[in-house]
Amino acid sequence: MGKWDHRNEGKRISQSLLQEKSTEDLRNSQRFIKGLLHLRKSQKLAKTYIEGTKKAIAYNGVPKVFVDYRFDGTATGRLSCAAYSAKKAMGVSFHTLPRDKDNNIRSLFTCPENHRFITVDYAAMELRVLAHIAKDGNMQTAFTQGADLHTYTAQMLFSKEEISKDERQIAKAISFLIAYGGGAFNLAETTGITVGKAKKIISNYQNVYPAIFEYMEFVEKFIKQNQYAYTIFGRRRNLPDIASKDYTVVNRAARQGLNFTIQSTASDILLCGLLGAHRRLREEGISAKPVATVHDSIELICHKDDTERCLEIVYDELVNYPFIKKHFNINFDVPLKIDAEVGFSFGDGVEVDFQDGKPQNLKEIQAYMND
Repeated sequence: MGKWDHRNEGKRISQSLLQEKSTEDLRNSQRFIKGLLHLRKSQKLAKTYIEGTKKAIAYNGVPKVFVDYRFDGTATGRLSCAAYSAKKAMGVSFHTLPRDKDNNIRSLFTCPENHRFITVDYAAMELRVLAHIAKDGNMQTAFTQGADLHTYTAQMLFSKEEISKDERQIAKAISFLIAYGGGAFNLAETTGITVGKAKKIISNYQNVYPAIFEYMEFVEKFIKQNQYAYTIFGRRRNLPDIASKDYTVVNRAARQGLNFTIQSTASDILLCGLLGAHRRLREEGISAKPVATVHDSIELICHKDDTERCLEIVYDELVNYPFIKKHFNINFDVPLKIDAEVGFSFGDGVEVDFQDGKPQNLKEIQAYMND
């Protein structure tokens, strides 16, 4: 008996079933599947987040949820977050709260009266890190000129100025896949294009950003020789699996090493910015404090009268990174950029416009929030 081709056989069965269905049957099936997925999503939100939060509040005796941040919870150095109470884990982890406009579970977490919730998020942080450590001139130029990297990349890949939404999405997908060791099959699966077309696009991508691929080769060679990877901050991850005789295990270790050099560096940039901002907020007596970090973002609660100064300090520490310059003597080859929002809760902020590090539209935001 020959090997069963699950992909082609599954496709054949699906096509056979579809041919037997009328148009109305297919529409009803689509509505049913859509409704079922929505139901399961709602059940997940209710059980995991709403019920978990209610239990934590009842257990703690105050309308608050406490979380436990750990420096040793991830291999890359990112902070891990676990639900926490005084005696046992309970509640929710901020890291897993979904971003969903239809079911905005994040908006349940609000700030005290006369305070504001500030969210500051690095823009394209990991790709900026990659551009710096790989020393790729084209990618650095895109960031330095303030271009949208994915549009810029698509223009280079497809050799034209006017880029469609799908072409930009392909450029975005390939940038992240390549950064983390993905290949043509991954790109095809993610974007719906053929493997052959994916291979051609990756070849074009290598021509656009050759230093990225040179850096990837350097990292893999270094790991194979030394069995560890390191970052510009001196953080190190041991990777003994690179010496395995199993090709799959070796490839995984190589991807982990490349991932580590990028993600860990991005994490340390965020943490250093957080340290610098927290120190200056205390020194200036600003009524603001960080309450969470989620991937490449910092969440703070600030008194409404200190909002402007809080934003200025956070902008300076994250974009101009004086803490990193002082303690690590590092200057990045690409500018760092942040997006910021101010609101009453974790999930409903209004975007802040910065000019030369100063928030420009706070009066409009305050007026909007007072309505």
